[in-house]
Amino acid sequence: MNSKTLLKSGIAIAVLSSLSANAIADDHEATWKISGWINEGMTYYDDGEGSDLVQLSDNGTTLGSRITLSGGYKPDADDDLNFGFEVIVEPLSGTPNFAGGGSVTPLLFANQDNLDTFNGGDVGLLGSSLFIGGDWGKVTVGLQSMPTDNIAVLADPSVTIWSGISPLFRANGFTIRNLGAGATNTNWGSFAQCLGTPGLGIGIDCNGVYRNGIRYDFPAMGNFSVAVGYANDDIFDIALKYAGEVGGLKANFNFGYSNNADGGSNVGGSSADTLQFQVGLMDPESGIFGTFAYQLEQAEDAIAGSGDDTDAAHVKVGIRKAFNSLGDSAFYVDYGSYNDQYGTAADVVGSELTVLGFAAEQYFGGRFLLYAKYEIISVDVDMAAGVANPYDSAEDLSLLQLGATIFF
Repeated sequence: MNSKTLLKSGIAIAVLSSLSANAIADDHEATWKISGWINEGMTYYDDGEGSDLVQLSDNGTTLGSRITLSGGYKPDADDDLNFGFEVIVEPLSGTPNFAGGGSVTPLLFANQDNLDTFNGGDVGLLGSSLFIGGDWGKVTVGLQSMPTDNIAVLADPSVTIWSGISPLFRANGFTIRNLGAGATNTNWGSFAQCLGTPGLGIGIDCNGVYRNGIRYDFPAMGNFSVAVGYANDDIFDIALKYAGEVGGLKANFNFGYSNNADGGSNVGGSSADTLQFQVGLMDPESGIFGTFAYQLEQAEDAIAGSGDDTDAAHVKVGIRKAFNSLGDSAFYVDYGSYNDQYGTAADVVGSELTVLGFAAEQYFGGRFLLYAKYEIISVDVDMAAGVANPYDSAEDLSLLQLGATIFF
C-alpha cells in the first residue's frame, strides 16, 4: 500500500470514527429507516396485429419498485431545528438495454417489438436530497420531488394508485398499428406529449418528474399545505394541497402551477406553463370514492399549427372497503382524455387520445396488494383540409395487467 492510499484510508477511518462516536452520543435524537415497496407484474397486450404475455416491473418510474433510505436528526431535543436526508433507488426488473442506448424504464418509452429482449434488470437513482426544518418550515435541496410532482395523482383518498393513475404510463411506448402512409406520430405517447417537460409522453402530471432543485415547504396550516420550488433549468412551481374532511367525506384537493422558462421545445416554444389540479372524495362508511384530475398547458412562441395549447382530464369512480377478512378490496372504472398533445406532427390540427379502464384490487392486511387492470387505448386525429387521414385505420391497444406490490 503506497503512502497516498494509506493517508486516504486513515482520513476516512478518522472521519467515520468521529461520526460514529457522535451518533452514539446523540442516538436518542436521531432516526434512520429503510422503506419502500417492490412492484412486479404480468402484462398481456393486443395491438390489433399481434399479442404477447411478458413479465416486467409495472408502473414505470416512481410507482415502480423503490427503496428509500431516510433519516432525521435533532441536535437539541428542546430546539425545533432538525435536519434530514432522503435517498431513493429503483430496482427495475425486465429492463432492456438497446444498442447505442442505456436502460429504458419498462413500458415507459419502450416498444412491444422489443419486449422479447427484456432480460436482466437495472437499478437507478430516483432522488437524493437533504433538508433543514424548523417552526418556520422546511427547505429541501437536491434531486427531489418538486411541489407540483404528482399533483394530478395523489389526491386520491382510495389510494388505488398502483393499479391506475391519470398519467399514461403503461401504453405510451407502444407502436400504433395499421397506420396509413404519411403518419408521423407512430406511438401512443406521441399523442400525449407534455409541454412543460418536453419528451415526456404521459399526457398529464407534466411536471411529475424528480428534478435537481430547491423547495420550501411552509409551516403546517391546519389541513392545508403550501410549497414553492425552483429547479434546473429555470423551472418555477407552486402547490397548494388540502387533506381533511368535507361534509363527512374524506377529501383531498391538489392544485399546482409550474413555469418552465426553457420548456415547449417539442413545439418550438420558448417557455411553457402547466396548470393542474385534482380533487378526490370518499365516503368512509360505504367506501364509494371518486377522483377528477385536469390539466392545461400552453407554450409561448410555438410553431404555428403545433399542439401548443393542450388539455387533459381523468376521472375515476369506484368502491373500496373490507368485503372479506383478507383486507380491503377495491373495484373501479376510470377514463382519461388527452387532447391536442400531438406536438408538431405533419398536417395534424387536432387529436384526442382516450383510455378506458376497469380495475380490481385485493389487499392482504396492509402490506401486500394484488391488482388487475384492463385498459383500451384509442386515438382520434383531425387533419388539415384536403389531407388524407393516415390515422383513421389505427388499431386500438388493449392491455391487461396483473400486478403485485409488497410494502416495507
